[in-house]
Amino acid sequence: MSNQHKRMSHFLVSLKKHSWRAGFGLRVPQVPTHALCYVAEGCAAITISGKINEINSGTAVLLTPGMRIEALAGNTGSLVFYVLQYVEAALQPSNQVVEIMKNTLLAADLQTDSTAFAISLPATLLSKLEELAATVSKQDYASILRGQLLFYELLSFIHTEQLQHAEKGIGPVEATLAYMQKNYREPLDVGILPRVAQMTPSSYCRAFKRATGMTPSEYLTHLRMKEAKELLVSSQYSVKDVARSVGFSDELYFSRLFKKREGLPPYIYMKQAGQRVAVVSKLFLQDHLLAMGIQPIVAPSFPSYYTTKSGFPQYLHHRLRGTKALNAEQPVDPQEILCLSPDVIVRMNVQGREDALEWKQTPQTLLFNDYLHWDEYQMNIATMFQKESVAEEIIRHIDTVEKQAKDALKFVTRKGRWTILRVLGDEVRMYGVYGHALTDLFYHKLGFQPDPRVTHASYRADAFSELLALDPERIILIWSEKSHVAALEQNPLWRELRAVRENQVYYPDSRDWDPWGPLGREYMIQKSTSFFLRAAGHG
Repeated sequence: MSNQHKRMSHFLVSLKKHSWRAGFGLRVPQVPTHALCYVAEGCAAITISGKINEINSGTAVLLTPGMRIEALAGNTGSLVFYVLQYVEAALQPSNQVVEIMKNTLLAADLQTDSTAFAISLPATLLSKLEELAATVSKQDYASILRGQLLFYELLSFIHTEQLQHAEKGIGPVEATLAYMQKNYREPLDVGILPRVAQMTPSSYCRAFKRATGMTPSEYLTHLRMKEAKELLVSSQYSVKDVARSVGFSDELYFSRLFKKREGLPPYIYMKQAGQRVAVVSKLFLQDHLLAMGIQPIVAPSFPSYYTTKSGFPQYLHHRLRGTKALNAEQPVDPQEILCLSPDVIVRMNVQGREDALEWKQTPQTLLFNDYLHWDEYQMNIATMFQKESVAEEIIRHIDTVEKQAKDALKFVTRKGRWTILRVLGDEVRMYGVYGHALTDLFYHKLGFQPDPRVTHASYRADAFSELLALDPERIILIWSEKSHVAALEQNPLWRELRAVRENQVYYPDSRDWDPWGPLGREYMIQKSTSFFLRAAGHG
C-alpha cells in the first residue's frame, strides 16, 4: 500500500482467478499496475528482481508498477491464485474541487521490492475475493458501486494484515538473525540491525525480544559463546585465539564475560572439557554433554536409521566431528571402549542386561538410572561433571524456546483435539498423554490439546482397533517410514477415519526429532513449529 494513503484514492482494474497445473511456468516482463496476488491453494516459486521466493497457500504478495517478475513456476502440484489489479490516483484540491491527476502511476510508487506475508484469516480474505469477483462480473451501475465498496473493504483488510505482520516483525527479524549468524565472528554493531530490518529501533527491539527471548546484544553474545565453547573443547586453540575467532578483540573482556555466563573461566572450562568421555548408552546422552561443552570421544550411532554418514542424527552430525561413532545397533564389547583410554564412561543402569555386571566392574564407568523428563537427565549428568550451573542455564533456555513456540502455535493448537501415532510395519502405536518425552513436549509444553478419551501413559502398541473406535479429529504421524504410511493409506478402514476424510492428518519429516536432550529438543521444536505453521498457511 502507498504511504501517501491520505492523499490517494484507489480504483479497481480487474480481478481474475487462475488455476494452473503442476509444471506450469510464466514470465511477466513488467507489472503494469499495482497488484495483489493471493495463493488460495498449492505453492510455487516466484522470482522478482533476481530473488526467488516460495509462496504457499495463504500467502499474499503486493506488487507495484514497473516491477519485473522474471518467473513464476510450480513443480510440485497445482496452484490456485487470485490477481487483483488496481491503480492509485493522487487527489489534489483545485478551486475547492478534487481532481484526479492525469499520471496515476506515480514515480514514487515504482519500487523494486515486493511485500509477501501470510494472511492470519485466509478464509475471510477468500470470502471477500469471491464476493468481489461475483459483484464485478455484473455490469449494472449498482453492482459497480457495490464492487468499489467491497474493493475498499478488501484493501482495508489487507492493510490491517500487513500492519500486523510488520508489528510481529517476522520477516525482518528473521533476516537480521540470519545476518547475525553469518557475521557474529566479525566485529558487529547491533545498532545497524534496525536499519537492516527497515524498522525503528524500539519496534525492532520489541519484535526481536518476542522472537528470541533475548535482546540483540544478548543474542549476539549467545552465538559467540556457543562457538567459543566448541572451540575450547577442541583443545586446539588458546583462549586468546578463541576470543578473536568469535569476534572479541579483548581477551580479558572475553574471559570475564565467559566466566559470568558459564560459571568458570575459559581455561578451567577447557581443562574440564578435556576429559576423555565415552558414551555407551543407546540414548543420545552425547546431546546433554555437548550442550555443556563436553565432546565425547565415542558416542552411539544408528547407521541403518539415520541418513548421515556417521549414523548420528542431523542436528548432531557436524557437532560430533572427531567423535568415534559406536554402532548401537550391535552389542558393545567393553574392551572396544577401554582401548580408547577414556577417563569416564557414561552408561545408563539397565537392569537385566547380560553385560551390566561387566560395565559395573569397570572403574571409569558412571552409571545412572532412567528418568522421566529430559531435564532430569541433564541435571544428573551435569552433577557428574560439576556443571550444575551450566545445566540450569540450559534448562532455562529450553523453557524459553518452548514458551515462544507455544505462543507462535496458539492458532494451530487451539483447533480441535490431537492424537499422536507412530506407524510401523506391523502395528500402529498410539501415544498417551504422559510418561513419554514426546507427549510431554507436544501436549504439556507446546499446547496441543489431546483427545480427552486418550488417558493412558507412554504408548499402546498395536492400537489400530482402538484408533478406529476413537475416530480422532486430528492425527500427527511421528517417526513413521513412508512405505509404512503408504501401506496404511491403502487400508479402507483408515480412509474412513474422520481425520483422514477431513484432511487433518499431519505427517512431518520427523526422523531426526529427538525430545530427550536439549539440542535435539530445540531442533525438534524449531522443525515442528515451522511444519505446523506452513501446514496452517502461516509459514
